[in-house]
Amino acid sequence: MSIIIMLLLLSVLILVHEVGHFLAAKFFGIKVEKFGFGLPIGPTLFEKKFGDLTILVHAFLHGGYVAFPDDEKDCELPQDSEDRFLNKPIYQRAIVVSAGVTANVICAYFIVLFAAF
Repeated sequence: MSIIIMLLLLSVLILVHEVGHFLAAKFFGIKVEKFGFGLPIGPTLFEKKFGDLTILVHAFLHGGYVAFPDDEKDCELPQDSEDRFLNKPIYQRAIVVSAGVTANVICAYFIVLFAAF
């Protein structure tokens, strides 16, 4: 049972980490094409498109990703578009990259606070 709880908590931390990257990217106006929970190994269990964003849940749940247009070779977004990750100022890119770890620290704080009460 403790192994299942550990895997569940690890999955929550991975999801929180990726949500941190996603929210920071959206805050700075960076286009996000895909939000994937799990590594793209094996079959895709769930896929839903919301506007320009595709939400994916893969069978191998230990991992995740946020895909920007810069990651896709066949993207229709122009190379000089303001919506691309690489065209944003360095401080905004640094915030987006570090937002995952920041989200994990905030989540850990609230988990410890919840456990203390």
